[in-house]
Amino acid sequence: MLPYLRRAPRADHLVLVAIAFALLAVACIYLISRMAMVKARVYNSADPSLFAARKLPGSVQQNRNSEALIRFRANLRDVLREQYADSLAEAVAIRQWVRRQQSQDPSMWLTPCLVNHEDPNRLLEEQREGVPGSCRRFSYILLGALLSAGFDARVVGFTNHLFSPGTERRSHVVVEAWIEELSKWILLDPTRDTLVLVDGNVASAFEVHELIVFGQSHRLAFERHRSGLEPHPTLEYYQGCCRNLFVGLSNAIFDGYRVRLIGPRRINFLHYSGITTYPVFSKQMLLGASGCGFFFSLVFWIWALLSLARK
Repeated sequence: MLPYLRRAPRADHLVLVAIAFALLAVACIYLISRMAMVKARVYNSADPSLFAARKLPGSVQQNRNSEALIRFRANLRDVLREQYADSLAEAVAIRQWVRRQQSQDPSMWLTPCLVNHEDPNRLLEEQREGVPGSCRRFSYILLGALLSAGFDARVVGFTNHLFSPGTERRSHVVVEAWIEELSKWILLDPTRDTLVLVDGNVASAFEVHELIVFGQSHRLAFERHRSGLEPHPTLEYYQGCCRNLFVGLSNAIFDGYRVRLIGPRRINFLHYSGITTYPVFSKQMLLGASGCGFFFSLVFWIWALLSLARK
């Protein structure tokens, strides 16, 4: 054994090892890609009361004196000038304003945008320039609009599966606003330009999730305030995606908070489901294994090249 170890490994053997580590890394990346919320750090909670509380533990709140927020507020000048019966009516008007910023051309829905971010000022500019929309982009614009109007608001995500191929996973992103008169969070869907009602009362994302999980979606209805814009909300759509709930732990999108796995100023998410928990440990293991795989693959490729150079 020792004489074998003293001999320099053959370059072709080193290449094979490098390829094996690369394949390991690629396999881990593939498995990670099948997970929901790939780019975000997620925590699990089994406490339903947390999602009704005005502030989640550890959440980071937007600075209301942010220059970026003040700049965005200028876009809402006409909306905020109106007088509203209550804060819910104002939130609905802001939601409808956001939906109207995108052209109604059907082609705007056919090509998904491959570059996503969370900067409301950039998103609004892109939307007006004809960048194709999506529920995620609509929701971060609405989040920014509500924050700039003085509301407490947060982004919320739904998905039907936590671990499945993308073709099988259905997901949707919406926003919740805190309505003072009701002392509760209210779901606002900017893509389908609607509120969701439970037994005739405006509902939170958690209430919608609970009814769908427990098979009581017949109690859901929609209030669009005379909006006829497409796509229209349907029970079938919500039934297909609202089985897992993710609530953003930061709304400081004007302060540079972004959805990312590493680095400062991350938007993390709290997950709740009456069915399963988010595979946090599996995701960490796969991320670690993929990083190690790429690193050792690079090491062995360099070793193989050095071996060839010595010949």
